[in-house]
Amino acid sequence: MSPNRIVAVLTPLVFAPLAGAVATWIADNVPGTTISASSLEEVFIGGALIGLAPAAQWLHGWQKYEAREAEKESTIELANSTAATPAAQGGEMDADFEDFEDDFADFDGFEDEFEDLDELDDELFADEELVERGG
Repeated sequence: MSPNRIVAVLTPLVFAPLAGAVATWIADNVPGTTISASSLEEVFIGGALIGLAPAAQWLHGWQKYEAREAEKESTIELANSTAATPAAQGGEMDADFEDFEDDFADFDGFEDEFEDLDELDDELFADEELVERGG
């Protein structure tokens, strides 16, 4: 049984009457207070209502939590159902990959130019190492 059902069933049957009984006992047994017998009934009802308020708030929060979880699950299901696999695309993925390889073929000649930059970096870092060593 889920916690929300336990709270929904036990609150009016157990928790609210127990809260009312505790409130009545406290009102009747606190030294220095005089409460008539007719007023004890009002105290019992007030205590029972005080016991119902947190349960109602908890059930409200639980319903919001369940709504968020259901929305999250439906979003995941929607994302999984709309996600296409390469087999479902009918081979379009392979053609796209070949186009991608062709795009990188244009960059083959840049390796030589980058070697010149590496040599320049080595020269600059050599000067920094001399400064760090105190030379």
